[in-house]
Amino acid sequence: MSRYLDRIEPEDVRFLMDFSEFKTFVIDMLGDARDLVQIHIDYDLIEETENMPLIRPMVHLSEVSNFTEEDRHTLLATGFSIDQEPFVNGDYAMKQIFGPEYTILAATEDDDGAFFTIEIPFRNYQQEIKQMRPAHSRQT
Repeated sequence: MSRYLDRIEPEDVRFLMDFSEFKTFVIDMLGDARDLVQIHIDYDLIEETENMPLIRPMVHLSEVSNFTEEDRHTLLATGFSIDQEPFVNGDYAMKQIFGPEYTILAATEDDDGAFFTIEIPFRNYQQEIKQMRPAHSRQT
């Protein structure tokens, strides 16, 4: 590493997250409700007249057979809902992963599959890491 690199601070941090990784995170967030729903990850590209197009992640949840009212409450306790628009579930999942200050720069599909390019401000990245470390230290 360059001896000069520690003298500068990055502005933003970018992540590449493929749809299967995103789905894995959603499954983890669902906890005990993971077997109550089927999950499909997608996105929508909303053309805005000003700046760049807006990319909205979507988490489609569909109930499995014999879905009860108790199952619905178990699912709602996770922060997700079958009754919400997939955008709401997608936004919720992204905020759980990246915090409130994230931007999806691109959704790309290639031979390896589809993935999001996500950017967060470096300072927010540092804050998220600091918040995680005390919790991680207590678990070990």
